[in-house]
Amino acid sequence: MKKLILFKMFLEKSENERLLKYLTESEISKLKSIPPFSKKLEIKKNFPDSLIDAIHYSWFIPFLNSYTNEESSLFLSAMKISNRKPLQDILGISELNDEINPNLKSFLKHQLISSLIRKEDTLLPIECLFESKMNILLTLTKKQLIKLIDYLSLYDLVKEMKYILDKDKLKKIYSYLSKDEKKFANSLLNYVEPFATQRMIIDKFFENKKKFRNFLHIRGLMRLAYALSGESLDLIWYVCHYLDIGRGNFLFKECKKEKVMMVSEVIRSEILKIIQLIKEKEIL
Repeated sequence: MKKLILFKMFLEKSENERLLKYLTESEISKLKSIPPFSKKLEIKKNFPDSLIDAIHYSWFIPFLNSYTNEESSLFLSAMKISNRKPLQDILGISELNDEINPNLKSFLKHQLISSLIRKEDTLLPIECLFESKMNILLTLTKKQLIKLIDYLSLYDLVKEMKYILDKDKLKKIYSYLSKDEKKFANSLLNYVEPFATQRMIIDKFFENKKKFRNFLHIRGLMRLAYALSGESLDLIWYVCHYLDIGRGNFLFKECKKEKVMMVSEVIRSEILKIIQLIKEKEIL
């Protein structure tokens, strides 16, 4: 199926409809059934040229741990500098050789990608993603994506705050939020979400800011998973690998194959609202 998708992309770019005469009626029918590709978002301009540079370095740790430090240092030399340093610290590698053969560098990059994508799987290029509102996630920096997840969690927090009558507790909750988060949370006080969510049991995290923030972040990840449910596996793969391996694996496991009725679309709208604020620098 993915070969057919790539062929359709080739047809659109080459504008060579004559090639259709070499296809069977069944193949032409399948081509027509393929949704349109994303054209509204210039994802490629925002996404790094190399897939290796887009993936969070933590995804490569299991693979690199199967090699000696000397061998691992070669793989690190094929990565961008910002990914090398944390991996050097984790693996205990002191020096790297930057002057490696371009062909060797290309081979090493291919091996790194192959460690994440099985031979039987095919990952569609960014430009071959189908048209979707959620493609906008790939225009965010990693820092902005984390920020988005944090702000998504505030929808659940505000729901829970309506059950808290103790003013001291409410004051403490607000003390755990940034100035912009407080402003955003206050903007949601009159917002009525058209679906119910499981209540947050915050008492056991209440006295510890770090545990409280981590718990909130998980709720934000859950919301992002609902928004990505029903999206193409390729888009989900890119978003998950843009995040660190812990967040990415959690997100991938929580995404459903189909959209969650009355939930996915609402959260997608919430995401677009937050991204607009991020892009307009209303959220820093």
